[in-house]
Amino acid sequence: MVRSCSRRFRAALLAALFVFSCGKDNPEPVPVPEPTGPFDPSAASLTLPEEFRAAWIATVAKIDWPRSTTAPDQERELKELLEKISSAGCNAVMFQVVSNADALYPSKLLPWSAIPTGTQGLDPGFDPLGVAVETAHRLGMELHAWVNPLRIGSATAVRAENHPYRSHPDWWQEYNGNYFWDPGNPGLRTFLASIVEEIVTNYPVDGVHIDDYFYPSGLQTNSLTWYDSKEYSAYGAGKSLDEWREGNINKMVKAYHETVHRVRPEAVFGVSPAGRLELTRALYADPVQWIAEGSIDYLTPQIYWDHIRNDFADFDTVLDSWLEVRKNVPMMPGLAAYKCLQSTEKNFYNRPEELGYQVSECRSHAGCCGHFWYNTTSLVSQLVYPYVTYHIYKSSHALTPRLQTQPGILDAPVPVLDGNVISWNEVPGAAGYVVLALSKPAHGSQWTASIVRNSGTQRSFTGSPDTNYIILARNGSSRSSYSTPVYIPAP
Repeated sequence: MVRSCSRRFRAALLAALFVFSCGKDNPEPVPVPEPTGPFDPSAASLTLPEEFRAAWIATVAKIDWPRSTTAPDQERELKELLEKISSAGCNAVMFQVVSNADALYPSKLLPWSAIPTGTQGLDPGFDPLGVAVETAHRLGMELHAWVNPLRIGSATAVRAENHPYRSHPDWWQEYNGNYFWDPGNPGLRTFLASIVEEIVTNYPVDGVHIDDYFYPSGLQTNSLTWYDSKEYSAYGAGKSLDEWREGNINKMVKAYHETVHRVRPEAVFGVSPAGRLELTRALYADPVQWIAEGSIDYLTPQIYWDHIRNDFADFDTVLDSWLEVRKNVPMMPGLAAYKCLQSTEKNFYNRPEELGYQVSECRSHAGCCGHFWYNTTSLVSQLVYPYVTYHIYKSSHALTPRLQTQPGILDAPVPVLDGNVISWNEVPGAAGYVVLALSKPAHGSQWTASIVRNSGTQRSFTGSPDTNYIILARNGSSRSSYSTPVYIPAP
């Protein structure tokens, strides 16, 4: 028998449903009365499983990818790595696509990266970013393009003839044996924004992510080795040298943010600064100002210390300091999974329980809505992977929370039941659909929703006769809202 749920079971019945928004403090869910029968959406509320669980795939120096030397094997490796990340319980990936002012995608602005072939400028025979986006979305994960802002690489590296540093010698500086872009040049900042524009124009990425490669480390105490007096004279506008340099980074970050949202409004832009605020400011980067100007959608400080107090830093103290900084900006700390593979006398990470402690601390604060793992090789290792999968995530998956409020919520799907088969209409703008099963513990009254499918655009699902379901449409990005959830009674 075919039953239409377009009116009877539409989202109006879920009026009391609590949906978490990461940009605001997390209120307590409304208690659910002890049900006497099937789930009653008109009287109950529940918390959707939402947590940002991201992994960094570092490609510079082939840290995480690739291991093989041929294009077919590299493509297979990349897909398998993404599948492993998904099976661990992650729902987002930061894929490093610009590491030394070169690209892991066909670019009109940058030469091909040397990472796949060993030779900068040489076409590897496939599109790594394209493969990563398609695979991640097929698996129900977000894919964010990770860009190193100012790093060009070693001064001794062999660069392609079409590398932009050749045609713009006034855009870069040499510092401590490496080349860096100089953000004091307005033309360079425009060029950097155009790199991001090329990515978000040509690929359906869910966001753009940058890390802490700003002005070089140590520059504040050794400024004579950075020759930007000409730019400072032209553009300083009465500011001190430190204020001017900090302002250059602020302008660069703002340009990234504006470019992402102008070209792809549903995407997000976030930054992963150095672990302590004073370390970040030593690079002329000021997250406090970015937050005040609305230039970032989320903040991912690299808190790479354990929770045992020492002379330099500890996880809890650093986390608390960033919670004071973040204001209303969502925060997902970066966690040092790689330290679990380092054997040292004072290393508390040799017990994966340290990671469990840190995730628990993040979850205990309303200002945190997830976490990032660095790096993927460590995440999928024999030591870390089982612990993350079966203890931290408890073999369950989560939706990525909404990092920003975006107008134009997707329409709710209109389901139809035919026996045990649930089908629904195509929702305009939807990148995929999520099916969640409702359950209630043997003791207690709180209903829970667990994801049973979160990938692909297939618009049907065969349910179990005694299970209630929720379906919703998603557009694949943290910035836009999911559709209103729709309750499906047991088929």
